[in-house]
Amino acid sequence: MKHTLRTQLSLGFSLIVFVTIGLISLTANLMINRRFEKYVEAQQKAFSDNLAAGLGDQYNTYTGEWNLDYIHGFGMYALEDGYILTLYDKEEQVIWDAQNHDMTLCHQIMNRISLRMEEEKPETKGNFVTFRYELKKMGTLIGYADISYYSPYYFNENDFLFIDSLNQILLITGILSLAGAVAAGTLFAKRITRPIAKATELARKISEGNYGMGFECRAGSRELQELIQSLSQMETSLENQERLRRRLTTDMAHELRTPLANVSSHLEAILEGVWEPTEKRLQGCYDELMRISGIVTDLEKMRQIEGENLIFDKEPVDLFKLVRAVRGAFEPELLKKRLTCSICCTSGDVPVPVPGNEKRLHQVVFNLLSNAVKYSNEDGHIFIKLETSHSHVLLTVEDQGTGISKEELPFVFERFYRTDSSRTRKTGGAGIGLAIAKSIVLAHGGKIWAESEEGKGSRFFLSLPREINK
Repeated sequence: MKHTLRTQLSLGFSLIVFVTIGLISLTANLMINRRFEKYVEAQQKAFSDNLAAGLGDQYNTYTGEWNLDYIHGFGMYALEDGYILTLYDKEEQVIWDAQNHDMTLCHQIMNRISLRMEEEKPETKGNFVTFRYELKKMGTLIGYADISYYSPYYFNENDFLFIDSLNQILLITGILSLAGAVAAGTLFAKRITRPIAKATELARKISEGNYGMGFECRAGSRELQELIQSLSQMETSLENQERLRRRLTTDMAHELRTPLANVSSHLEAILEGVWEPTEKRLQGCYDELMRISGIVTDLEKMRQIEGENLIFDKEPVDLFKLVRAVRGAFEPELLKKRLTCSICCTSGDVPVPVPGNEKRLHQVVFNLLSNAVKYSNEDGHIFIKLETSHSHVLLTVEDQGTGISKEELPFVFERFYRTDSSRTRKTGGAGIGLAIAKSIVLAHGGKIWAESEEGKGSRFFLSLPREINK
């Protein structure tokens, strides 16, 4: 069973936090316990040293006697804390001994401490150890003191209470942190997966052919936002492509229906003897068939352009010379529509070399000028301008024709797209000239775009690099 991304993120985030908190708690517990053990061990050693110093203070150097009453109280007080004292004079004769005074109590305390440490801290493997101190006063030896206590350390009731409280605090902190991590992980996963879920739903609807739904969702990261934007752009692109496909189907059906119907009706009339197979009628059938052949030829050209991937060797091409050659080829069409066409080069009448394939660049300029001639009004003017810079050459082809609407302008370089299908018989073509031109320009590392105002003409721009892009 596969879980949702939201569940996996929540569980993963919670697991990471749980492991992290567990490791931190365990490390903190071990380190604090170790430091506390060292602290208690040092405190016991310091307390033992203070006991020895305190015993030495109870000797009267003038009388040579010990304050036994104070020593007795001092020893019994230390015994309650787990310290067993034995005091000797300098001849090592016993002056006061806790075990001789109350052996039963000494054994009870020793057993209690040993059992508690064996149960709670068996890893210490400790036992009662006796440490001997030399007692001196004014630099003179006055006696000895044996102090026994559980070594290397032992915990009293307060010490164990402190350790238990510390462990409880770490446990509660861990539980609260884990709960907070689960909540934060859930919110974090929800924030991430919500736009992904919406994007998935959008992609599913797009795959079903549902376009134009719109998709607005703010993502918490740049990558997700870019994914959403890419999906929205893909939706728009697919919608446009679907519209182009439907229009292509309609256009192709319209283009083929009429000549086929004409040829079919003419041949049927001739076969039935209604018409005589005259040269004029047969020529009409031939012309209609040529129109169909022209459409097929256009489709074949596009297939060849796409199949070649436009990989070719580049050599210097004089763009100024090429433009003038294309201009000369259109002289009959210009005269027929009473059009004028001027060429201007900002660098003067000198070669304008660009790296490229002359045949392909000729095809681009030919298509641009062909469109300008086709859609120009009679007695109009076509203006061709070449502008050179250090890195690029900009070619502008401007006409005073019908222009292109704002809605149609973004699609003029799409395959089989015509801005006005009603002009098909007047201008001909299947709408692939500009698409081919765009493919060729991009293969040369250049750019091609258009500006237009409906009813006032169009301007097509071609930018080519002056050096080969590596």
